[in-house]
Amino acid sequence: MPDASAPPPSMPLTAHPTIERLPELIDLLPERERTLANRLFRVIATEGQIVPPPQMYPWLERTFGSVEATLRQRIVRVINKWTFEGATFNPLRSRRPGSGTTQAAGGSQQPTLDIAPELRERIAATQGDDFCQPETRTPADTFGRVRGRHTVTAANVAKAEGWHSLSIFDHHDPLEIDEELVADVLDVAGDWAAEVHEADPAARHLFVLWNCLWRAGASLVHGHVQMTVSPVMAHARVELWRDAAARYHAATGDDYFADLAAVHRALGLMAGTGKLDWYASLTPIKEREVDVLAPTYRDATTDPAELGVLTEPLAVTLRVALEALGVRAFNAVVFGPPLGGEELGWTSFPLVARFVDRGNPLSPTSDIAGLELFGTSVVSADPFDLARELRAASPVDEAQEPDEQD
Repeated sequence: MPDASAPPPSMPLTAHPTIERLPELIDLLPERERTLANRLFRVIATEGQIVPPPQMYPWLERTFGSVEATLRQRIVRVINKWTFEGATFNPLRSRRPGSGTTQAAGGSQQPTLDIAPELRERIAATQGDDFCQPETRTPADTFGRVRGRHTVTAANVAKAEGWHSLSIFDHHDPLEIDEELVADVLDVAGDWAAEVHEADPAARHLFVLWNCLWRAGASLVHGHVQMTVSPVMAHARVELWRDAAARYHAATGDDYFADLAAVHRALGLMAGTGKLDWYASLTPIKEREVDVLAPTYRDATTDPAELGVLTEPLAVTLRVALEALGVRAFNAVVFGPPLGGEELGWTSFPLVARFVDRGNPLSPTSDIAGLELFGTSVVSADPFDLARELRAASPVDEAQEPDEQD
């Protein structure tokens, strides 16, 4: 039977780039970008084969579209050599029974927010929870509450950090999201962090986390985000990025984040233009990771608590995810350099937003298992497809387009 993973021989390699072709795509890059890609990433392509009995053919065809698609499977693993973050890609895994993978809502041509009736019912059934009355059913921080246009803060009762609070949405539905809400979430988080730092100057490392629905770890359905400000050190994975950037600069003399963005740009994974580097990640922690870097070192006046620069790309990412890709459960985080002035080792660190799809909230299975916890994440969504959806919602200029090469 034919190798279903191979591109048609008449199709130019870059006519429709996919993660399966990543090794060849890197080989076709201009010399500088190819050098950076090989300096930053290790890409390993393998093939998995099966020999099913004929009795399985009907099930294979129903489940995976064809028997041929399962016989020889192209598997691509991408490892960041500096952070050791990585992902193993096999699009076929999204069709596994009970995988819980988000099924796209029709792509960018048919934007919709058609919520499954069962999900609507489960959200509606939680109306009236504690977050629906935050002033009387949640505690305040010692300095009071920060109020925005659509959110209000509350101190977290069971804390994961000395300063750990919530920003609670005025409306209950966690999927009722627009750019105005995103802007308010970021403004309130920054204002809250400034209040914390004023009350406790040793608290310097802001981390904002947005868990949407129970599959993404939210204990209450009502729309909310969480914020922490840590002393001494940032959270472990943020420190991992900082340390990787420092080691990269010491070894190469170059800027890690600038080179990371350059590789994603050269491969056509950038989603937007301007001062931000905004791309579909080559090493997603799970499905459809989008990273936004707002380089503080390009604008010396940028304050780590002024998060508004991330509003547009984060809002567009959420809109594309919800409307075009059918995402219903997600995690998003924001972090950056320390509050209160420059600190050694953080000079080139940007403001960062990261987004990841957590799959179908109605699925009985988990998207996180042994490989994700202790090995390398296994991902079915193609970052090249994700980048195309993001660009369709936020057109890029010619400088951001990858070179077409036959």
